Amino acid sequence: MIAGDDPLGWDTTAAADAYRDRDMRLAEKLIFPAVLQRLGRSPSPDRLVLDVGCGTGAIAARLAGGGEWTVQGLDPSADMLDIARADRPHPRVSYRLFDGRTLPWLADDSVDGAVCGLVYCTDPDDDRLAALTAEIHRVLRPGAPYLLADLNPTATGVGFSTVRHGEPGAVYTDGDTVPTQLRLRDGTTMTSATHYRSLDRYRSFLTEAGFPAPTVDLPTLPFDGTAEDAPAETRTAPYMILTTRA
Repeated sequence: MIAGDDPLGWDTTAAADAYRDRDMRLAEKLIFPAVLQRLGRSPSPDRLVLDVGCGTGAIAARLAGGGEWTVQGLDPSADMLDIARADRPHPRVSYRLFDGRTLPWLADDSVDGAVCGLVYCTDPDDDRLAALTAEIHRVLRPGAPYLLADLNPTATGVGFSTVRHGEPGAVYTDGDTVPTQLRLRDGTTMTSATHYRSLDRYRSFLTEAGFPAPTVDLPTLPFDGTAEDAPAETRTAPYMILTTRA
């Protein structure tokens, strides 16, 4: 979708098709390595980790390949899952449609870790996110890690090389709908509808579900050039990574 058009909802076929072609360079450098490092390698290949809101399967494939986990990739979009199955099949990854709120097929204390990447920002429903966070806490074994990666709410309006979350100069409050531009691999952009939440709101989702307060990482890229040439992602974190444990 070209910038300036109405934002796409994430549960549409058009969004899934566009998202398949997104430029993932920043996420690959800033989110994926940090998630794998904090989760660690699986001590055995039968250890189960959830990729909640897996989309087209990018993180799920890394968890199975680089981390050697058995992965359930979950998403409420059938179109996203069709792309994940086609583009990122792996013998230790299963992709499953779910309602975005409940995990009824999983027993209490039965999962060894969970990852949720760029999901909370796409859901306008606080009650659904609160229910989902509580379900993740329910199914995790005591001490199992939960890694929540999302757009950095303190970086709205900043034009990064592959993403811009919100309009420059705009001020957003919890619950506001925010247009987010994503760069595609052909150099065009798509505009998606995301939803602003402050860091305090993210913390409250976790603590109200029973998790301890998370640690917060704001990764940026190194840069060896001059300050005038430095891209925004060397000065400001496009994403944040929250780490907590059940």
